[in-house]
This record gives sequence, structure tokens and C-alpha cells, in this order.
Amino acid sequence: MSGQQTIKPGAGNPREPVPVLLEYAREQGIRQVLGKNGELIGDLPDPELPETELKRMYEAMCLTRAIDERGWVLQRSGRIAFWIPLRGQEAIAVGTTCASNPEDWVFRAHREMAVWLLRGKPLDKLFAQFFGAEDEPMKGRRLPCLIGSRDINLFSTATPVGCFLPHAIGAAWAAKLKGSSERVICFTGDGSASRGEFHSALNFAGIHKPPAIIVLANNGWAVTTPLDCQTAQQNFAAKADAYAVNGVRVDGNDPLAIYAIVKQSLDSAHEQGTTLIEAITYRQGFHTSSDNPDLYRKEEELENWRQWDPINRLRAYMEGRGCWSEAEESAMAQQQEADIQAAVTKAESMPLPGPESQFDDIFEASNWMLDEQRARVLSELETGANN
Repeated sequence: MSGQQTIKPGAGNPREPVPVLLEYAREQGIRQVLGKNGELIGDLPDPELPETELKRMYEAMCLTRAIDERGWVLQRSGRIAFWIPLRGQEAIAVGTTCASNPEDWVFRAHREMAVWLLRGKPLDKLFAQFFGAEDEPMKGRRLPCLIGSRDINLFSTATPVGCFLPHAIGAAWAAKLKGSSERVICFTGDGSASRGEFHSALNFAGIHKPPAIIVLANNGWAVTTPLDCQTAQQNFAAKADAYAVNGVRVDGNDPLAIYAIVKQSLDSAHEQGTTLIEAITYRQGFHTSSDNPDLYRKEEELENWRQWDPINRLRAYMEGRGCWSEAEESAMAQQQEADIQAAVTKAESMPLPGPESQFDDIFEASNWMLDEQRARVLSELETGANN
């Protein structure tokens, strides 16, 4: 083309596709309720949730995906700084949250947006966190997707992978010491099992048996590192045996199986202690907006996993029960799109925090050091603006 230069993308070395573990669930000890097409063929019984709860679960999964798609567009258009896609992993957070109690504490990783939605927080406040507005629970001080809110017992996410595992187990230990009925849910990923915090947390959990579950999303990739380059023991639930912690593998793309296993584990947590739940899933999108998965995996592998899409499976199951229709699907999609657009419009109009706010909330009250630093920053900004 005249006046333009074609830039060839960098070449990667994508690996050959590996088998989809869910195809061999029984052989691999992976608990299931639903088959690939939403049929009841798993080894777990159908939890037979009421239609209202099924619809709540399905609508939350669809809303999460719709928000993910909008967040990606917002990042790519330069309106937010960063995005962590979650497509394909919606069932884990939704099934877990539906099986928990509102008073249970949640330490989330990076893709469990559904906790916020299912615990009743407003959509505009969620997008306010994405935009970094000052009128949100974290006062605009975190990267997009690293959300949290104390009023729904949702700890804010930390950026380093798995660093919060010991904190979650410590919180569960505190609940046990207090004699509280609260349990603790900690989401993490397979990459965190390569860090020392994972082993410290499980070791402590095995000794003290606090009421917690660790939901480990095994999506086959630690950013660009495949599973077989992370660990020789690729059954993460089996690692629990070394610490005398309960371990179970579950189909992470089966929301009913997630619900059943999480509920069972939470119900027994005060008596039996911590359970490590390995949820087998797959990240259909990019790791983050800074990633390019074409450099390390092939489209064929992604296509194989799309056949096990969690939203499609639950919808097929609901249609089989006669509790979902095309008309309901269309109405839901339109309503969610309108709700998201309204939330984006409202959140994007919110003021951003000023640079001086970084010195707030460090201590209960300010001190001379913080006051001096605040004054210096404001002075330098004013001088720079005048030059």
C-alpha cells in the first residue's frame, strides 16, 4: 500500500495442542455433573438447584463475559489502562460464590469478578474501579481488575501471583480461634503452585486445619509457561496429600460440579479443615492485555476447549430442563448490554483522584513526613505546569 509499511508480527514457537483433560474426566479423577453438551453424565449427582438459582448462576456467567468483552474494548481504545481477560473461566467464580455464604471471606486472584456481582455490588462502582475513579471502594488506587470491597468481605486483589495465600489461611485460622461460623475462600491459579507462599499456606493448613478452601484454577498456562514446564506432578489436588490437606479435582467448566464440590467442602470446613480444589479449565483469551497467546499456543488447542465452554454447557442443561428459552436469552442480553453501557457512562464521568491522595490512609492520621512529601509533589507539579 502506498505510504504504508507492512509490519510482520514477531514469530513465536507455539507448542502442539495437548489433549483436553475433560475428555477423560473419570480416568483423571475429575468430578463432573455435566457432559460437553449439558447432559447429565458425570459422576456427581445433579444438585437440582431451583430454577431461580440456575437462572441467577447463568445470568451472572453471561454478565461476567459481557463485562469482560467491554473491558477489552475499553482497554484497546485507551480508555482504561489494563485488562485481564477471563473468557472460559466464568463457572469457577460463579459456582463458588453461589455455594458460599455472604459472610464468608473471599481472597480473589485476577478473574473472579463474579464475586462482586453476585454479592450485590453496583455495576457502576465496578466500572469505577476499572477507570480508577475516586468514588469507589479502593479510591482509584489499583490497577483495573484488581477489585475489592470490605462491605462484601472481598479482599482487594494483590498483583503478585499467589502472595495472598498465607493471608487467606491466616484469616481462616483467626475465624477458627474466634469460634466464628465464617469460612475463607481463596482463589488462585496453577502458576502460584510454583511459589513458596503456596507451600507455606498448605503446610500451615495441614497443621492447624482452618476452615478454608483454596480454589486453584488450572487453566494449563502460567502466563506463557505450559503445565509440563511448571511441575512434574500435574495433578495439583494430589499435592494436598503431602500436607495432609483434603484435595479434589473438579471440572472447572461445569458450574454445577463447582457448586457441588465447593458447598460440600465449605460445609465440612470447620470439622475437616482446608480443602484444595483443583478446577480444570482453560483460558480462552489473552493472559492480559499485554499478552499475545498466538506466540505460544495454537488455535487448534483453543478450538478443542471451546467445545467445553461453561456458558454453553449450562444453557444446554437449562434448556433441557425447560427453564430457559431463546426469548429469555435475547431479553437478558439486551438488558445486560444496556446496564453495562449505563455503568460505563456513569463511571467514566466520575472524577479521578488527585496525585496528593496517594499520601492519604497510610496511617490513621497524617504526620510531618507525609505532609512534607505531599507538599513537595504538589509544588513540583505546579512548577512543571508553569514551565
